[in-house]
Amino acid sequence: MRFLFFTDTHIKGTNPQNRKDNFLETLQKKIKEVLDIAVEKKVDVILHGGDIFDRPDVSPSLVREFVVLLNKYSIPVYAVAGNHDIYGQNPLTVNRTMLGLLDGMGIIKLIQPGEKLIFEDGPRKIQLTGQPYFYGIDGEDKRQSYMVEKSHDVNFAIHMVHGMLLEKPFFEGMSYTLIEEIVGTQADITLSGHYHTGFNTKVIDGKFFINPGSLVRINNSMNELLRMPKVIIIDINENIDIIETNLNCALPGDEVLDRTKVQALAFREKKLAEFIQGIYSTGQYNTININKIIEEISRQQNIKEEVVKEALQRIGAAQEMLSQNGGEEYPEVS
Repeated sequence: MRFLFFTDTHIKGTNPQNRKDNFLETLQKKIKEVLDIAVEKKVDVILHGGDIFDRPDVSPSLVREFVVLLNKYSIPVYAVAGNHDIYGQNPLTVNRTMLGLLDGMGIIKLIQPGEKLIFEDGPRKIQLTGQPYFYGIDGEDKRQSYMVEKSHDVNFAIHMVHGMLLEKPFFEGMSYTLIEEIVGTQADITLSGHYHTGFNTKVIDGKFFINPGSLVRINNSMNELLRMPKVIIIDINENIDIIETNLNCALPGDEVLDRTKVQALAFREKKLAEFIQGIYSTGQYNTININKIIEEISRQQNIKEEVVKEALQRIGAAQEMLSQNGGEEYPEVS
């Protein structure tokens, strides 16, 4: 049986400030090429690692263009919801989002936590599970989101997570999960998104850990300039074969990413870093991210976890209300 995996498409109608091209037109070409690769390689199932859309309330006209493109192909698409697909980092809001609408219409199948989908391929059974993004996915109980058990009669297991899975430690203040922390999983293949740079496929004790990186390049960092968008072909027979395929339509980073603003942005980032350091030096906060502020306050004041989650749910509700009232922007909490 053959699967195709890609992630973080961030479908949006506006152009990121760091792009020289028409972002939407380029993205449409990329998604079409992904689907063409699936047809050419005779893929049975397409897997998406989350952040299909750049925000939960993208315009219906934009969703329509995406649906029209998908409907030209007959390959089923399974996905998990990313943080940009939902309100307030709360996966329970997905039924009020455009992604939830596509799931309800059967255009995309969203995998729910704890759900085990079984594909039969001759004598083989392949289990597919998934974990959507939620507040705290890379917190203290991270293993519950990344580690799964195989059903007793299953030959292979694939687990797909929209979380910050990394091969090596990241900077202080960022929640993440290291591959070495979840090598005890029974999944033969763990697929992740969320971290746009991705990492080279890792094989540990015969288990595969994969993140090909985002299909789109939004910022003009050196990592984004150098990497090329790609998809993963997963071939499961007696063994597992992984093939990485770069997109032909994706241009080199220096042709689509605008570097003229780097110096100005570097100055702004320097000033921002100084501001953050000023806050940090007070001993009250170590980040200005609203979630981290809430977490820091909760630790200092010994606030219960359910209260923190309620606060984030209310932030999500406020975002949803603003979007329904025609607001163009809302505070980003992801």
